[in-house]
Amino acid sequence: MAFRRPTILTLILGAGCLATLLALGFWQLDRLAWKNALLAEVQERLDHLPDPLPKPILPEWEYRPVSVVGSVIPNSWFRFPARTVNGEVGDVLMLLISQDDGRVIPLEHSVIAFGASLPPLPSAIAREGVLRRPAVPGFFTPDNNLVANQWYSVDTSAMYTAAGVGQGGVDGYYVVARDWQPNFANNHLQYAITWLSLAGVFVVIFVLFHRKKKPTSAPLKSAQ
Repeated sequence: MAFRRPTILTLILGAGCLATLLALGFWQLDRLAWKNALLAEVQERLDHLPDPLPKPILPEWEYRPVSVVGSVIPNSWFRFPARTVNGEVGDVLMLLISQDDGRVIPLEHSVIAFGASLPPLPSAIAREGVLRRPAVPGFFTPDNNLVANQWYSVDTSAMYTAAGVGQGGVDGYYVVARDWQPNFANNHLQYAITWLSLAGVFVVIFVLFHRKKKPTSAPLKSAQ
């Protein structure tokens, strides 16, 4: 099988495309290793027994089970509407707890039916949960409506302001339900396979493109 010699421009462009596809594939493999290590670290933290809320809260305490005990700040019901919990759509309720040491922290309390009236606010609470930092709101996440008490992303500073809490708020952290489990997307292996497969397909197409075609034989003239 004979092949045509590729031009310099074709070689440069082909090498650039192949290098890009391979780089994307191996980058996704690196991301896969990073994500697996992150998931293992998160699970290791979740396996701890609940401890009292530390002071100060260090970054390595995120995803650790904690116990919070204290009085509930008046007028601190926060409604997070239309969230899916255990396969059902409802409104997640959060409140603010003031601990004995004076620190205030938001706590995910319960789930009610979508649009249902708020229940009576408890005066005190003791609860175990998982320490979290608020996620960055997505591009399509609506803005929080403080007037209507409709919250679509956890904003601890705004929650303290809405409840009239001054000093003592634990900015940047809140507590979710004890049975919380991570749901981090981990599609890096599929992405790596896709990019590396495209690199293989590109090589095949490049080779076939430079294969010489067999000359077609001229038809025989019929005898007169």
